[in-house]
Amino acid sequence: MQILVQYSSEFVTAIGIFLATLLLIRFTSNRVKQLPEEEKSLGRPLWVASLGIFLLGVASLINYEYAVGYTELETIYYLVAIIGAGVLALAATMILGWRKGQALPFIIMGFTIVVALIEQTVGGLLGPWSGTFIAVMAGVLFGIPFVLFTYLTIKTKRITSFGFAVLALTYPFFLAMTSFTAPEIVATMLAVRLYGPALLITALILSETGITAELMIYAMTISSLFYFMSYLLVSPAITDIVLLATVSSIAIASVIGIGTAAYTITRWRKSRNQATLTLGTFFFIGGFSFLVVALVHVEFIAGTNSDYVALVLGIIAPMILNLSAIVALDWKRILLLPILIVAVPLTLVFVNWILGVPTDAIPMAAPVMAVTGIFQTVIPLALYGVLWWRMRKVGASGRSRALFLTVGIVFLILGTAGGSAVSLIPSLSILGAFSFWWLGVTGRADMLLGTATM
Repeated sequence: MQILVQYSSEFVTAIGIFLATLLLIRFTSNRVKQLPEEEKSLGRPLWVASLGIFLLGVASLINYEYAVGYTELETIYYLVAIIGAGVLALAATMILGWRKGQALPFIIMGFTIVVALIEQTVGGLLGPWSGTFIAVMAGVLFGIPFVLFTYLTIKTKRITSFGFAVLALTYPFFLAMTSFTAPEIVATMLAVRLYGPALLITALILSETGITAELMIYAMTISSLFYFMSYLLVSPAITDIVLLATVSSIAIASVIGIGTAAYTITRWRKSRNQATLTLGTFFFIGGFSFLVVALVHVEFIAGTNSDYVALVLGIIAPMILNLSAIVALDWKRILLLPILIVAVPLTLVFVNWILGVPTDAIPMAAPVMAVTGIFQTVIPLALYGVLWWRMRKVGASGRSRALFLTVGIVFLILGTAGGSAVSLIPSLSILGAFSFWWLGVTGRADMLLGTATM
């Protein structure tokens, strides 16, 4: 049975929220263990919040089951979502210590549930306005935790409160999504909604960090994977195991790339090293380019324009990788070389794309594209190899970063040598490339090989 992407995203949302629940339980348990016996009750609001977001996950799962025909009780979805929102609002009032305010979520929640049950069993109380009433009351109930957790975020600067606030804001977006059919509007609203559980997951994993641009990018890597999974579930690839494994490998590789970019840019903010900045830029553009490829093959985006966008990004990303290697070696005299290499292939692409001139009509177009593609990958391979060799000779700490960057480029060459990454072995090679780069850049390769210190 083919379902709308809005409903397939409910299944993904449930997975994300259940994962956030487990992380919140672990987070709360660790915090409570550190408190004296007489203060352990301070963890009670977080236990209540765990129950609230768990109920939201259950509601999304019920809604997905309704969409695929497992249940016909759509009202149960609204009731569980309303209870989840009310419990989350209760948790916020408990954290703020507003004892009198704790009655408000219960009053709204109880009134809404009573009306909904009467409509379900008897009907006729509100007539055609019953659905609108429940939706409005649900919006009010989600608005309470959003306002309270936003206030807590401003007051405490805690990213966990920020995560709760964003989840309370984005979760009701489902009600708005089902009101639209235009793919562009649905896609935009879907991206916003899936960012809620992704940000809460990120906040609970990186609970000691602040509300920074890096936090937003890390959350974007998780939401990008959720986004891809939502469209994957309604694409023809879901019935083709090989194609499913292929596009999933490419999507995971792109997510690793965007996440590595966030880590690298965080390091650059501290070191202000230009090689680090260019390398982070490469990971972001490279990861995004392969995400476009994955989305094309789950039929989220289609047409000639998307193919050209992927091609242009695929040319620019290796150029930046070239620049990062040259900057790392401090070879400033050849800094313009990567730009000169891509000038011709980019010109050919734009002539073909914008002016509509067939590639076959351009003399030597195929050899030029092939040769420049080889230069694009062989040069950084050689340069990072030279950098690793130099660092190895002097026993420099952190030399495995350059080694794993080199190995990753070898995997990239294997994955793109045939001109297409959309087959199983090339896609696994690309996943290997981004995995090696992540190991190298984050320093885990140095820890594994014992090269972190001199």
